[in-house]
Amino acid sequence: MSIDLKFSANIIYPLLFILLAIVFTLFIYRDTTPRVANWLRRSLAVLRAFALALALLLLFEPVFSLGFQRSQKPTVAVLVDRSASMNLADSTVKRAEVVRNAFSLPWRKALEKRAEIAGFSFSDSLRRMNLDTLPQMNFNGDGSDLGGALLAAKKSLAGQHLSGAIMFTDGAQNMGENPVRVAEQFGVPIITVGIGSARGTRDVLLSDVVTNEIAYAETQLPVEVNISSLGYAGRRARLRLFEEGVSAEAKVLHEQEVTLPADNTQFTSRFNMTPTKVGLNRYLVQIDTLAGELTGENNRRAFYVRVLKNKLKLWILAGAPSPDYSFLKRTLAADPNFQLQDFVQRPDGNFYQNVSAASLVAALNRAGADDLDGVIMIDFPRRDSDRRLLDALLQQLTKKQSPLFFLNGPGVDIASLWQFRSILPLATTPSVTGERLVSVQPDLAGLSHPLTRFAETPEDNRRLWNELPPIFCNLINLQPLAGSQVLASVDNQLEERPGSARGGATPKGMPVMLAQKSAQRKTVAIFAYGIWRWHLLMQGIGKSPQAYETLIRNAVRWMVTAEDAKLVRITSNKEIYRGGESIELSAQIYHEDYRPREGAQVRVQLSSDLPFNIFKGKSEQFSQDVILQDIGDGLYRATLQVLGGGEYQFRGLAEQSGQKIGEDSGRFSVEPFSLEFLNTRLNEPLLRQMAQATGGAYGSADSLENFIARLPLTPMSRYETSDLALWGRTPILFVLLLVLGIEWFVRKRQGML
Repeated sequence: MSIDLKFSANIIYPLLFILLAIVFTLFIYRDTTPRVANWLRRSLAVLRAFALALALLLLFEPVFSLGFQRSQKPTVAVLVDRSASMNLADSTVKRAEVVRNAFSLPWRKALEKRAEIAGFSFSDSLRRMNLDTLPQMNFNGDGSDLGGALLAAKKSLAGQHLSGAIMFTDGAQNMGENPVRVAEQFGVPIITVGIGSARGTRDVLLSDVVTNEIAYAETQLPVEVNISSLGYAGRRARLRLFEEGVSAEAKVLHEQEVTLPADNTQFTSRFNMTPTKVGLNRYLVQIDTLAGELTGENNRRAFYVRVLKNKLKLWILAGAPSPDYSFLKRTLAADPNFQLQDFVQRPDGNFYQNVSAASLVAALNRAGADDLDGVIMIDFPRRDSDRRLLDALLQQLTKKQSPLFFLNGPGVDIASLWQFRSILPLATTPSVTGERLVSVQPDLAGLSHPLTRFAETPEDNRRLWNELPPIFCNLINLQPLAGSQVLASVDNQLEERPGSARGGATPKGMPVMLAQKSAQRKTVAIFAYGIWRWHLLMQGIGKSPQAYETLIRNAVRWMVTAEDAKLVRITSNKEIYRGGESIELSAQIYHEDYRPREGAQVRVQLSSDLPFNIFKGKSEQFSQDVILQDIGDGLYRATLQVLGGGEYQFRGLAEQSGQKIGEDSGRFSVEPFSLEFLNTRLNEPLLRQMAQATGGAYGSADSLENFIARLPLTPMSRYETSDLALWGRTPILFVLLLVLGIEWFVRKRQGML
């Protein structure tokens, strides 16, 4: 043990000040008036010197330090895989039982004598656990993140003498970082204990279903089902497609016999289905469970398809012939599900092909316009557009809630366009400037929105956007309406086109592509033009015009998908979730005029009480109340804990100040299918690499007692210090005042000056 007194300055200065305090005190008390006894004079001098010295020392912020040596016992992290694959039985015993039995072997007592044991369980996340509770632990986690578990355990044990880790797992790594790379930087040996059979057990896996998310009624929809198997090569099995899939009388839409592929290969079954019911429909693909299979949980997959009318009637109104009009029309005409009527305005306000503005007004005013599914305006309206036509078109868009796709152009008259302000996602009137080339990039919402999602992953989507050539813009001061979604913005102004009217620069970050949902109508607006360049110029450099075609088709499909005209809309962020995936419920609350409504209380009751659950073949009963949090702009959100597989219904109620606003309901599915069933065999090579990367060992639980000898279980001697700051502490100040008070009291009693 060591004791030390430290100051904020060099020790010379405190000593010098103490010396000065003593000298000053001796000078003061060399003689007193009146004279007092020598013993009293000396006592008072000591009190004064002590008080002055203490006060001066406190100016240098003294710290009392106590140091001592401490021996720290080594700590070993023991991590147990609690994922669902540990419930599989490779022979007659489940993997979970193999783990439980392993902890009754002698290695545990031998390790406890030499080290502290820190127990953890992991699947997609890490939890601290008491190893004595292992017999009661549920092995039901979805996903295995071995690397993340090691990192989290090391962080949890920071400050302890971590000397090694023992991991019990089947190595079914299916999420997170590469565990071998994590092991290389772990710093201490890792012993991996393999649980399961490396040879694999007989199993059939329906790994994926690929089809379109949006389809058209009475139109064939291709479906691809990927199937793999182990131990059933050449066997025949029945593959069926169910409609709905939530009742015992589920309708079989397709049935076929398939021949199971050879081990370690995949077979794709392709067939067509024909949706008949318009709306959001749920389907289930299932392959028969064969005798001796490891599990039947991976023999079925569910999916949703939003089915639209098979013939969508669209009007295209163009202000003048232009490349944007030609390319857009050609793209939509290639889809047999679109019925197009296009009208290109002449300078006199009428239209080519002998179509008058009056005839279009009459067509819009007829009851037959009710079957109009959407309107597309390209470089329209113009200054010379017929006012009666604009009034009739506005009535069609507002009263009949027809969706609108607006594409700006160089000839658009802003004053005429502002007539449609109740439909467009604009807060203020934009200003027209000179035509400029601008580069456009998606906003965060645009990377995942159906309109601007050109690829499945955000990285691929961003890459496709980066490849697109610049387009034209002639607007500034464009402010999006609250509640609308900004999908893409100006990334950079490249140049001002020669001959264009001069004006302010197009600001970086100005939104140019917006989407809005209001009541039953949806609006898509692109406040730039020349997007035909995304088709033609991409082809010119030998690349695919996929981005342009996807944007146009997705914009039309999204806007014609009807929304309920409700003041309260409650939805889940997905229709189908994999087992263990978090679930997000969101609500949109509106006033009677469909302005976003804030400050409401939104409660949702979640239940699963259906007569039959095709996933488990029995009734399921579940109930949970959820409170959604207000996040502003009329949006409310809540994230739910992991739910078990099955079909769920939700019903929500929105209130404000005790008054009911409205309610809504919906449903979603949670697949019992888990990531854990994608690869069910023991991943022995991975576990060996992890052990070798750290100087550890790989083997079975029976060998653990020998492997523990490889761990550096030597106690660590650590020097620790404990500091106590003396300055500013109440007891020290009290002593100082007490000493000064005693001196003052004695001097007063003696009548001393």
